[in-house]
Amino acid sequence: MNNFSQEDKKIFEEIEKIREEIKAQNIPITLKDYGAGDPKENRDEEQMYKGVEKVTNSFDLCSIGLKNEWAQKLYFLVKQNKPKNILEMGTCCGFSSIYMAKANKTSNIFTIEGDCNVAQLASNNIKKANCTNIKQFIGKFQDILQEVLEEIKTIDFAFIDGHHDKNATIKYFEQIKPYLTNNSIVVFDDISWSKGMQEAWEVIKKDTVIEKIEDLNKLGICYIR
Repeated sequence: MNNFSQEDKKIFEEIEKIREEIKAQNIPITLKDYGAGDPKENRDEEQMYKGVEKVTNSFDLCSIGLKNEWAQKLYFLVKQNKPKNILEMGTCCGFSSIYMAKANKTSNIFTIEGDCNVAQLASNNIKKANCTNIKQFIGKFQDILQEVLEEIKTIDFAFIDGHHDKNATIKYFEQIKPYLTNNSIVVFDDISWSKGMQEAWEVIKKDTVIEKIEDLNKLGICYIR
């Protein structure tokens, strides 16, 4: 993964420059968090569905996204495998989408974000990065995932980075499985983030559709048969 070309390294620098610019602006953002929150919160399904209102800013939001070697790993996987259709669950500020879009310009990235204000921030970043192969969807995973899957029809690569709840994570994997193509890849973020996510990963990695896994403690990568 260290054998990146000078062109790759330039792409990384350009993406991170956008991130740093947005962080420096420290834009206040009010959002609805539809995820599991802090690992200690123990939100129930109703709380996660209704969402918890939070006041944050672009510095904090852009600081929590996939970056450095993790973002580069995602880039490498897409560059190497050249998937046609990519599903991302959890756009956040858009940088993972941008890394994947730059890794292979012929890939189509379909990305879902629950909060409209966060999605707008991502949209601005995607425009600054000049990525035309990213399509955004706004809505809770529970509400719109099926609609998005039916539009995509087939998935060659999926990045699941949102709603870090054990049951939800397993459910979303089950939901996308019928749309996965042979030799597709599914990447889960934050597999060690909480006890629930660790348990979800233990269940998922034993699924018979998976040929092999790569456990990187933070990222869990599943190679589908």
